[in-house]
Amino acid sequence: MGLNIDYTPTPVASKFMECDAKMRVLMGPVGSGKSVCSSFEVIRRASLQKPNEQGIRKSRAAIVRETARQLSDTTIKTFLDWFPPGVCGQFMRTTKTYFFKVGDVECEIMFRALDDSDDVANLNSLELTFAWFNECRDIHPDIVDAMSKRIGRYPSAKDGGPSWFGMWGDTNPPTMETWWYYQMEKLDPKDGISHNDNGWEVFKQPSGRSPYAENIENLPEGYYDTQGRSEEYIRVYIDGEYGLSSAGQPVYKYFRPDYHMAREPLRHISNGVRPIIIGMDLGLTPAAVIGQQDPRGRALILDEAVSFDMGVQRFMRTILKPLIYERFSEAPVLIVVDPAGVQRAQTDERSAVDIIKAEGFRVIPAKTNNVTARISAVDDYLMRQVDGDPAFLVDPRCIKLKAAMMGGYKYKERVVDTIDKNKHSHVAEALQYLMLHISAGGGEHLQSRREVRTVAAAGWT
Repeated sequence: MGLNIDYTPTPVASKFMECDAKMRVLMGPVGSGKSVCSSFEVIRRASLQKPNEQGIRKSRAAIVRETARQLSDTTIKTFLDWFPPGVCGQFMRTTKTYFFKVGDVECEIMFRALDDSDDVANLNSLELTFAWFNECRDIHPDIVDAMSKRIGRYPSAKDGGPSWFGMWGDTNPPTMETWWYYQMEKLDPKDGISHNDNGWEVFKQPSGRSPYAENIENLPEGYYDTQGRSEEYIRVYIDGEYGLSSAGQPVYKYFRPDYHMAREPLRHISNGVRPIIIGMDLGLTPAAVIGQQDPRGRALILDEAVSFDMGVQRFMRTILKPLIYERFSEAPVLIVVDPAGVQRAQTDERSAVDIIKAEGFRVIPAKTNNVTARISAVDDYLMRQVDGDPAFLVDPRCIKLKAAMMGGYKYKERVVDTIDKNKHSHVAEALQYLMLHISAGGGEHLQSRREVRTVAAAGWT
């Protein structure tokens, strides 16, 4: 009996399979074909290994699920449906090991249930080529760390070593502010806001309600019907968005990273007419969000600057000023701050506005500090379109602002309309001061050359 399998990956799944990153994640709604894609990725990667002296392409893989029941009922069943024993090799049910053998490809595939950090010992002494974490959001971080030390060890160096090794996972979206969320968004799990250069690549499939929904042709009619579903179910299992923490509801429910985050770096307009507007939150954790309104009326969020335990003067001199000089030195700049910034400090009798002016910039207080007005200024642009394009677009370098808008900036649990003042609130509120100014028409053009000062005119280098 021969092997005849017809499989064409969906567009996002195809990009996932083409990627050679040492850790990849395929994330999407339920029913989007993630497990089938990963099953084929096991065999595809095995087939791409270089042949040894005997002409055999040898590899060894681990396929991991959280529990033995899940492993048997879903993961193994899906894999064997596509690669049936007898035709593709021998499956040992007692040890849950599949000796895949087709043509010159030989891959020992070990199915393992690994629940928590206590199971790390079960990985000791394993020598693997690659590993797949099925429904990876349920896998303990210690398992992932331990697995990263077991891959790339088979075939051994004396036998030529593997031609490629790595790990990947497929999953429905994890909950925000979990280890998997932070890693997938390249944020440091220790503080949830610092950049994490972990080398991961994440591939997000479209919503099941989107015209670009994947694997829809293999699902029954009405599969993504939302009737009777909770908001959280729709968000995670249908729209493929990160789940919300039980700690509180996000302030910006209209923000969608796949829509509002630019895929390429944004370029600002440097014609000397349209100003760079900087919204700035003050205090001992100053934060700034840098933006500009383009001729189409869109709000372009170009960059961010965030600090901790730092006064306004030090923040200006060591973080914000160098950033402005590096990226926007030829553009007129206006800083819009928390209205409380006009109040004088008891220490040196200067206000934050006085300090910023002394650094060579024009600065004005936002027109209001009303929370509802500030949030509405952002929401108005989140819900708006310009010729079919988003009216609010964020540069991909703004990772801290993205984390805040995806749910880090949230309401307190069980406290009506009260914002949780946390590590995300400073950059989120800096955005609000920026958007208050743009929404009032202040970002369109300069009334005169004296209205704002360029960095060059400020007389510093």
